[in-house]
Amino acid sequence: MKTLLILTIFLLQFTFFTNNSLASKKDITRINSMYDEGLLTRSECIAAKKKILGSNSKPNCRKTSTINQEEHNYASQGTAFFVSERGHFITNNHVINKCDNNAKIKYKTKEYTARVIARDRFLDLALLEAKGVGRTEYLKFSNNPPEKLQNVIAVGFPFGKYVSDDLKFTSGIISSIKGPGDDSTRIQIDASINPGNSGGPIVNNGNGEVVGIAVSKLDPSVSEGTNFAIKASSVKNFLVANSLKPKVSLMSFNKSRSSLLKLLEQTTVFTYCE
Repeated sequence: MKTLLILTIFLLQFTFFTNNSLASKKDITRINSMYDEGLLTRSECIAAKKKILGSNSKPNCRKTSTINQEEHNYASQGTAFFVSERGHFITNNHVINKCDNNAKIKYKTKEYTARVIARDRFLDLALLEAKGVGRTEYLKFSNNPPEKLQNVIAVGFPFGKYVSDDLKFTSGIISSIKGPGDDSTRIQIDASINPGNSGGPIVNNGNGEVVGIAVSKLDPSVSEGTNFAIKASSVKNFLVANSLKPKVSLMSFNKSRSSLLKLLEQTTVFTYCE
């Protein structure tokens, strides 16, 4: 009987240790992923690991991807697009949050400084104006609500300009008209987005009208292809609240591939600060 009791206690301790060990490994993996994506600084990464491994531990945080190393040459970077002919453009608030009023864009091979006009930290939106850019082409917003299975294109600069300075496109569908926690200001898409896509337009693949703005994705270790965008209706409300009338199409016509490509390349820009 005594031997059975000792064996039972040993098994319970082993199970507890194993479960905690597995949980710790998952937590460490998540911390590494967040550090790679720029969501944690090196000191924050080390502090987070110490909470798991113990205050006397000596954890290290290293980049596992040369893409991420190159990405951190900038204090912040992402994608933006023009919403008026006067050089107004929109991106995510988190893209320019570290910029201290020195946000810039690269447009037609030239660099322009930008003035922050408005931010919405809840929606994660920022409206800016490029100085001296002149008259610009701009994207129009869809007047129609998003629909499941609707074909869309994600436009932007994933991983900044490390891969290349060429504007990039991924296609997919709208998977859900709600975001995490039933957030009705978001849509879920399966078109691939990555760090650097943030703030870029999600457009209808037929007419190029904006149906959303890329904002976030689930950790790839949890789920693949689960990406989120801010609904066009929320973006339009944000613009109206900040005295800028959003451009919408009264009548929608599908564009040829070449004309759609030209429009997106004329209106979507790389935004960053150093």
